[in-house]
Amino acid sequence: MALTGSLPVRAQGSGEQFYKELARTSSEIETLSGSFTQTKEFRSPDVKVVSKGTFRYARNREIRFDYTVPYEMSIVVDDLTVKITTREKTNTYPLKDQRNAMAEMARIMNYCMKGLLHELKAGYDLTYTGDGAYHRVLVKNQKDDPGNAFDRIDLKFAREHLALEEMVISEKSGYITTYIFGNLAVNVVR
Repeated sequence: MALTGSLPVRAQGSGEQFYKELARTSSEIETLSGSFTQTKEFRSPDVKVVSKGTFRYARNREIRFDYTVPYEMSIVVDDLTVKITTREKTNTYPLKDQRNAMAEMARIMNYCMKGLLHELKAGYDLTYTGDGAYHRVLVKNQKDDPGNAFDRIDLKFAREHLALEEMVISEKSGYITTYIFGNLAVNVVR
């Protein structure tokens, strides 16, 4: 995976250093785009649905996922709403009031893209590990609330340029959704 226009990143030794460098690097990004593959595993490990598409992040505006396989659909997230558009209809939901895995994923992606991952500590336990070529952050809810949509979210960032390359959402329902991000292109603030 090549990151066009990538930003230099200093070596990281601890979680706090990682969060600071992520915030610094993210503050310089104007737009980020690429492709993704989403694999959703249902309760039976033999049942998987693979979706593909493109994504785009525009600072202070939105994160957009355009699904192309197996069907066309768009998900657009800003600071306040999640908008899902299919051929049949468009539904808009307030991000704040949603308690499902998609809303949690959108919220956490938003924090990652803005470089504010450390601010999730207000409602989540974050466990950082440096793992060879990657930084890994495990996100878990602080309270064991039956309304929590997920058990854990695993985030994998490339050490070289701090791009989020993989996100694994383990839902309480038993579903596991994995996003793999690639073909990244970044435009920085000049």
